[in-house]
Amino acid sequence: MKHENTPTAAPLPAQLMAKPALFWPEFWQDLLGIPESTAEELARGPDAPKFFLIGRRRYIRTKDAIAWIDKVAESRPYFPRRNNKRAA
Repeated sequence: MKHENTPTAAPLPAQLMAKPALFWPEFWQDLLGIPESTAEELARGPDAPKFFLIGRRRYIRTKDAIAWIDKVAESRPYFPRRNNKRAA
């Protein structure tokens, strides 16, 4: 028997990517694992992803989410730090 207060498992990334649009927390927390405060900061930046409103809820089209992730990945590649003194 399922109760209202029973926590549900988070959807898998493949299930999320199959949707045509993602709800704000689905995109930031479930898919990317980014905290709410960081998400708000990124959403206000100049390179923010394209969100839209349905009622009071913010959504992003899945194809726009993928395009934004690709754009960020290309513009900010990860390089290990070279000044790590423990590695020497």
